[in-house]
Order: sequence, then C-alpha cells, then structure tokens
Amino acid sequence: MLDQETSVASPRISRVATDIENGVEGAVDGLWKEVAESGAPLMEQVGDDDSHTLVTFLWRDPGDTENVLVFFFSAPSNDDFSEYRMANLPGTDIWYKSYLLPSDLRTTYLFSVNDPLVPFNSYAEVLESLSRYRTDPLNPRDYTLQGNPSEFKVSVLELPGAPKQPWNISRRGVPKGRIHMHSMHSSILRTQHHIAVHTPPGYDPEGDDYDVFLLFDGWSYYNFASITTVLDNLLYTGRIPPYVLVMHTNEDQDVRARELPCHSPFVDFLNEELMPWVHENYHVTPDPSRTVVGGSCFGGLAAAYAAFESPDRFGKVISQSGSFWWPGKGIPDVEDEWMTQQFRAAPRLPIRFSMTIGSMEKAIMEYDPMTTHRNARDVLREKGYEVDYSEYTGGHDMVCWRGSIVDQLLSFHPGPKDSGTKQRA
Repeated sequence: MLDQETSVASPRISRVATDIENGVEGAVDGLWKEVAESGAPLMEQVGDDDSHTLVTFLWRDPGDTENVLVFFFSAPSNDDFSEYRMANLPGTDIWYKSYLLPSDLRTTYLFSVNDPLVPFNSYAEVLESLSRYRTDPLNPRDYTLQGNPSEFKVSVLELPGAPKQPWNISRRGVPKGRIHMHSMHSSILRTQHHIAVHTPPGYDPEGDDYDVFLLFDGWSYYNFASITTVLDNLLYTGRIPPYVLVMHTNEDQDVRARELPCHSPFVDFLNEELMPWVHENYHVTPDPSRTVVGGSCFGGLAAAYAAFESPDRFGKVISQSGSFWWPGKGIPDVEDEWMTQQFRAAPRLPIRFSMTIGSMEKAIMEYDPMTTHRNARDVLREKGYEVDYSEYTGGHDMVCWRGSIVDQLLSFHPGPKDSGTKQRA
C-alpha cells in the first residue's frame, strides 16, 4: 500500500469545514458543484514540494452510508482499517480520505461502501470480493479489466506528473496493420488457444522476412493497451522495424494459471504447434535475436521460461511485473523463486531482457514482488545478461503496462526514446 501522511489535511475540505462553522450558506453545495465540473479525486499542491500531490477521494452520501474504504488493489489484513477508511465531515454528506502521493503516480482504485470490515487472509479473498466494490461515481475515468470470473471496472487515478502515454493513441495519417483472428486446438495441452495476428502496414509475404513478437494475454493487450496502435505508431516514426505481432490468449483464467507459469508442456506447444504454424502462415524470421516473447504477471514469467528452454527460438524477453516469486511460499518440496534459480544454475544463454515492475505491487500476498523481481534482475546481471530494467510509480496494472511496454520494446532498438515512461533503477 501507499505511504501516507495523515497529518496533511486537504485545504479544500478544511475550507468547507471553516465555512460551515462560520455559517456560510452553500458551502457544501459549492464543493459538489466544483467536483461535478472538474471530477474527483481532488488534487492539491501542499507546500513547495511538487514531487508529491495531496489527493483527496470523495464520496457523496445518498443517506445510508456507514463507512467507505478506498482500495488501491490492496486491502486490510488486520483489524486496523484507518489506512483505507474515509471520514465524514460532521453534519454533511461529504466523506473524504486524503493521501500524499508521488506526483508521477498512475494507478487504479475502487470503493467499498458499507464494508463488513472483516480483514482478508489472502489476496484470493480480495479478488473474490470484487463484486461488492464499485468505481468512483465522481470520477469520469474508468477502465474495464478482465477478471475471474468476469470483467469488472476500476477507476483511474492519474496524477499531473504521470508519464505520458502518447503511443497508445491512434494518429491521423498513420497507416494501420491488419488483424487476423484464429483459434487453435493444442493436441499437446488439450486446450483451446485464441490467436490474433497483427501484420504491419504494407506487409509483403514475398519480401524480406519480418521480426516477430509473441505476446501472452494478447486479448488484454489488444483491448486495454492498444498494442497494435503502439506498433503502428512506432513503425511510422521509424522507431522499430515492422513486426508481425502474435497475440496469444488462453481459453480462461484457470487454464492460464496452469499453463503460463513455467509449464513445460506449454513450451512444447509453442515449439511444436504455435510457432511452426506462425512460420507456415506468416513471413517471419527464424532468427531468435529478432524474435521477442513477452507478457505480464504469469505471462512475463512464461516469457522468461520460454526463452530459457528455447533460446534458439526466443532471443528477447519483455517481462512486465513477471511473477518471479513463483511458485510462492507454502508449496511443499518446491523452491521459491524457481525461475531465478534456474538462471543462476545454468550457463549464460543468448537472451536479452527488458523488465519492469511497479512500486505499488505489495498486495496481500505471501511474498514481496519487488524483492523477487529485483533478485531476478541481479542474478541475470551477475550471469552477464543484458537487462534493461525499470520501476514505475504504480501497481500491478495494465493502465501502467500499456505505457511501459513502449520503452521496453524500444530498449531492443537503439535510437531516441522520448515516450517519457522510463525510470531507471
């Protein structure tokens, strides 16, 4: 969760409280009118430090509010809810909670209204409770995420200094590639796989072969990261060579959780079924140094594992918040940080890495994702791997990954990098 300074009060809320105390009419209505015009949360500069912004979340009581919690995809695991709980301005319908946050933060959040105030014992319990959470009705910016078992919306918080994400926006005059949708049954895995292939503008099956980018959780990257728009824009400005993008999506979340984390039969599927099919149907290079495999969370781990097992096919890895903690604590007879240990024990392979993770990824889990991610980075560098590594101010969240993937892809292609998302570590 985020650090906060509870001693810092919102000047705007304090002014409302003072006006009420002085009998000023319309003080409360004046606040809600401002919020209706500018949206919530409130963002205020306190003092001379522009590296932090005071953010105040607001809830307007319809008449039955007993409590409101603010969740940044983290939730209380003990009886102290003060870090999350809004306060009511006495005698008004105003509920509020202020946090002093880094000005470059981009994240998502949810409200829990009239929460039962029962501590969670695991992150799985948090996910199971998503149905009772709601977006911020005063914030017009929301974001639909693919969850388990269904889609759900979250509210977006984007502070003034958050890195810009210009490459995800379609631009007038930029030629667009084509999308080809496929479905593949794996005889190895006995599961269905959704495959979407994006060919670049001007794709010529008779010309030079194309670089190839295999991306796991492709459905999410296509819908929520506009990844094909990113590639079209970067190609048009000469930042990258033309790529054939292969977007792979598992048939459901349960299958994903089984097949992506270091699952040997899944790599067999890639080598014996998916990639041979790609080469048969699309004019792509067999050169591993021009073949990128990437993904986020389990997909980032799967990318690293695929390259480890098949460096003669995959020579570049993009890992976004890769689950290098896998298989986690509490699993008998299995070593923690298994993938990192495999790289430590094996000879150096001809693989390049680009890794990124968010500073807010400490949720209710039995591990520290920041520490395990840094451990993986350190082991790779000690073994002599080229590792482009960055940490952004945000969470385990596609709203952040959609921007950072630009710099990660550009890290494989020397040249100007002005997307503004990079934070070196």
